[in-house]
Amino acid sequence: MRLFTRRRNRIRSSGFTLIEVLISLAILLVILVTVMQFMADVDQAWKSAAADPFAEAQNAFETVAQNLAAATLAPYQDYADTNGNFRTNAAFVPDHLARRSDLDFVCGPGAGTNGLLAASGLTTTGSSVFFLAPNGYTQTYAHTGMERLLNAMGYLVEFSDDDAAPGFILLQTPCWRWRLKQVLQPAESLQIFATATSSAWIQQVIPPGTSLPVLAENVVTLIVLPERAANDSGPALAPAYSYDSRDTTNLLTLHQLPPRLRLVLVAMDQVSAARLAGQNGSNPPQLVSAGLFQQAAQLDADLATLDGNLTAQNIGHRIFQREILLPSSAWSNTPSP
Repeated sequence: MRLFTRRRNRIRSSGFTLIEVLISLAILLVILVTVMQFMADVDQAWKSAAADPFAEAQNAFETVAQNLAAATLAPYQDYADTNGNFRTNAAFVPDHLARRSDLDFVCGPGAGTNGLLAASGLTTTGSSVFFLAPNGYTQTYAHTGMERLLNAMGYLVEFSDDDAAPGFILLQTPCWRWRLKQVLQPAESLQIFATATSSAWIQQVIPPGTSLPVLAENVVTLIVLPERAANDSGPALAPAYSYDSRDTTNLLTLHQLPPRLRLVLVAMDQVSAARLAGQNGSNPPQLVSAGLFQQAAQLDADLATLDGNLTAQNIGHRIFQREILLPSSAWSNTPSP
């Protein structure tokens, strides 16, 4: 009898009490609720992205804005001669200290004879912008983890076939679109120090025949306007949208990063883009009239005109715009001597 009692006690001690079972069930319930909530949030995010025809364009706009805000020229003081030239040979005679930068920031219309991309052979519209930012992008394993390495970056809107698609897709019907494309040069390939002018640098970054990665489909135009600080009433920095920190004929902007930018991106929906592709094929539809975006002072009026023109053509579209401050600017209204 005593042996049976001991065995029964051992059986009882090896099981779970009612309180332990209830606590376990409560924990499982909390875990299940958390997982279900997470799955519901993910499902809602997917549904929202699918329901919003401009989700891709908005994500691209945020990417461009974030990277532009990180632009830098890393200026420093160096000795210049009486003509403002820096040392090039042993005969150099220093006269004074002047602002200098080995980096570059340039933006302006991409198309046209004097456009930034005239030598690239690309069919472009709106603004193109090229700059350097410490994004730390590298293709060399030994450099991994160096988050402050400089990268050459750029954005432009190009009309092209879907040349980034896999080969088996390209065998099907060509997909001609206006697309926002991104230039991203890895740190180990940086060539900014080997070029003296912005045009030479852009040609090095985008050689003829190059294929650029797509950041967003169905982008009508991109506008980048350098501006002074809000409380600065001086003359416009880019009255015709063009800005070049290596332009030696403009001593005010020479080796200077603009204090802020106005960024505008206009996108259309997939239905409208497909309709235009069916009508025009490989011929780029001229969605932005030639007279628009020529004078920076007319930006708001030009956007209103573009909005009206797209609406009149039954093109579903959305206009994204934002003011971007450039913390690395250190702007000075004193021209570099």
